[in-house]
Amino acid sequence: MEGSTLHGMMREMLRPYPALDAGRILIDGDDVAIDDRGATPLALVYHELATNSAKYGALSAPDGRIGITSSVTGPNVSIAWVEQGGPAILSPPAGSGFGTRLVEMSIVKQLDGTIDRQWKNEGLAIRLTLQTKRLVR
Repeated sequence: MEGSTLHGMMREMLRPYPALDAGRILIDGDDVAIDDRGATPLALVYHELATNSAKYGALSAPDGRIGITSSVTGPNVSIAWVEQGGPAILSPPAGSGFGTRLVEMSIVKQLDGTIDRQWKNEGLAIRLTLQTKRLVR
């Protein structure tokens, strides 16, 4: 099953977005094993990121694109989500909504990871850092 790896799960989650087949969403880097322990919270995170991108970010523009790159260093996997080509970001959002709290809960509380958001003018850049052992039982 394709979804039994990090990249497979991301492709499954992003499959409904035409940008994936159009080559505007690129998934690259080190792949790691994943099961329901890691897939469930990460699926929520990627669903939230893609939904927001389609509404406000790179996927809301015809030339917008997203690069998702994962790299394993020791016991950790770092996953970068970088948007480009969408509407310019002039400042971070004023508040945090349900989606932001969901992402925080999924990454920090459920997977004991960290999340770093950078609201760059050219697009949102997010880096998740997780222990690979937390992605599988």
